[in-house]
Amino acid sequence: MRARGTVAAVLLLSGLLAGCQVAVPGTPGVSAADQEKADRRAEQRTAVDAALAALEQAPALALKATVKGAEQQFRITRGGSAVGALPLEGRVVQVTSAAGQFYLQADADYWKAHAIDEGTQFGTSWVRSQGTELPMDPAARLAPAALAGALRKAIAGMDQAREPVKAKLPDGTEVFQLGAAPSVVRITTAKPNRVVSFAPALLDPQGGPKFGAEFQVAPLTGDAIKKFHTDLDNTVGGLGQPFEGLVQASAVVTNDNLDCKDFVGSCTTTVDVSNSVVGSPASGEKSTVHLNLSVEVSADSLGSQTCTAAADAEPYATVKMSCTVTFRLPNRTASYQVLSKPSATAEVRAALDVNAVKQKLATEFAALGG
Repeated sequence: MRARGTVAAVLLLSGLLAGCQVAVPGTPGVSAADQEKADRRAEQRTAVDAALAALEQAPALALKATVKGAEQQFRITRGGSAVGALPLEGRVVQVTSAAGQFYLQADADYWKAHAIDEGTQFGTSWVRSQGTELPMDPAARLAPAALAGALRKAIAGMDQAREPVKAKLPDGTEVFQLGAAPSVVRITTAKPNRVVSFAPALLDPQGGPKFGAEFQVAPLTGDAIKKFHTDLDNTVGGLGQPFEGLVQASAVVTNDNLDCKDFVGSCTTTVDVSNSVVGSPASGEKSTVHLNLSVEVSADSLGSQTCTAAADAEPYATVKMSCTVTFRLPNRTASYQVLSKPSATAEVRAALDVNAVKQKLATEFAALGG
């Protein structure tokens, strides 16, 4: 009896152990719906990775934006050389970046609001400055590799569990739409995947929105890069003698001398003009001081006339300047007391070697195929 009981207990235990190893029908797994969601997220991740990799390797880009119904284009190489128009706080500014130097052109209202010195008015002239003077440095932030890196970081911070959103563009292109307004980036669903557009706010939540709501993106290759090179070359050739945006100058007139020729009516004022500057040129480049002399010459009963002269000088140098007025004398012998009032202003201009800049651009674009 005792042995029979022992066998029964062992058999019972063995049966229990065997029962724990049997799979029970209906055990939960990944549902078809969940698998579809996972597949859609994987599809989007693959498209994003491919599009950003292509953007990063692009030799040059064209970025387009719309300001007050007009499309503006800004082109930039992987090295940061750029030319074109950018939207800025509802205005349009022209930007040129070449050979490591940054130039800006805007209207008088822009300079009135942003000039370092309230009395400085650049008008529509080009101004050499630094990209950091803008809310977001375009040459540093919009070049292909930098742009791809910034967008990758922005996308990584988005809700990864969110259901992928697809949309159709006006031309019928299907895109993944990542993020929420106003910080949206659009990437094509079809291969080869590419970035179609992005919101500048994604690059910089503070300064980015000042560049508008959206940039459309297109890579440049072949003939488009050659045209980019030609347009940038032409723009550099038209920069003239740009203002230095980060330097101010003043002029002082001394040793004024007035020489009037008897019986001729011509009076020449000769002065020494010295200058001084405050600030440093952008990137330490060489600059020159452009001097403008204005002289008001008056004589009893003959009225007054004004003459002008211009000259360039090294910073802190003194140069001699002169200008001449001619009075119409009456047909009689008489003497007149003549008074001369000279004044001068100074502007700091960039000493730009256009040929040297173009040579550097030629080397850069040759490597890009343009």
